[in-house]
Amino acid sequence: MANLEDWFFKYNAWSFSKHRLWNSCKRAYYYRYIGTALKTSNSLDIFKLKRLKDLNSKFVLQGTLIHEAIENQIGQHHLGREINEAGTKSQFTQRLERFRKTAPDILIEHYNGVPLDDVFFNTIRDEGQEKISMFFGVIWPQFNDLEYLKHEDFDKFKIGEVEVVVKVDYVSKTKTDVIVITDWKTGADNEEYENDLQIGTYVLWAMQYYQKEPSQIRSEMAYLKTGAMRPYEFSAEDLEVIKKKITDDYEMMNRSYEIEDYPTDPTPTKCIGCQFGTLCPDSKVREFLGNNEEKSLDSTRII
Repeated sequence: MANLEDWFFKYNAWSFSKHRLWNSCKRAYYYRYIGTALKTSNSLDIFKLKRLKDLNSKFVLQGTLIHEAIENQIGQHHLGREINEAGTKSQFTQRLERFRKTAPDILIEHYNGVPLDDVFFNTIRDEGQEKISMFFGVIWPQFNDLEYLKHEDFDKFKIGEVEVVVKVDYVSKTKTDVIVITDWKTGADNEEYENDLQIGTYVLWAMQYYQKEPSQIRSEMAYLKTGAMRPYEFSAEDLEVIKKKITDDYEMMNRSYEIEDYPTDPTPTKCIGCQFGTLCPDSKVREFLGNNEEKSLDSTRII
């Protein structure tokens, strides 16, 4: 029987990121969320698991850095200071260059053996600058008449007995007291990412946090690549489906904490982008590197 640290049970909750990993590879889920919480193990290097889980994928790097730069500017704006597009671009570029220099130690694909690719970094730098311009020139002005409430805070709420963790990009309010939930997206509008589940979870949180009905909450995704704003609408029935999805997920995630109940699901392209690709016994990292498939890792996967 798995002997887990007390903090595992204290912080054991559902999140959209957990859901994504659970459905991608259950063994990777085990390594990240359960293996790192083991008190002892005869078969796993717990310290190495903790080290590996901090690696970042190069395909989410651009989005992460843009989010951080925008988060900083919104924080400054909330304090009464002017937003600064040039400063945001500078912060983004400086952070990106630090990642470029240390890529083999902190980016999954390069840690797993993929050669450094300056073309990739140059591309996400240039595209990132364009997306920041789109944010300040097209998206941000649409919030002029909205009252700021909060941004980029971790919050918790409950669905039945299941604790759920969310981090909403931006929350504001209209003059008619409608709550507006906005999520910045640096990638394309792709149903593969289950945006309905993510945004619907935010709506459920807002219903509890602000004591609002679904009709009093507006939700949307703002695409920094195109400037498009995609609205979402959820009926009471839609939200019940999302609630059930979350509680069913949580039940499956906690049926067992034994590694044999978390099967691997290896493919070369999946494993090369896995934090635990150098540790998993069924990893196809070597197969990927041997086949020289780096050409399949292009910027269209940026999310």
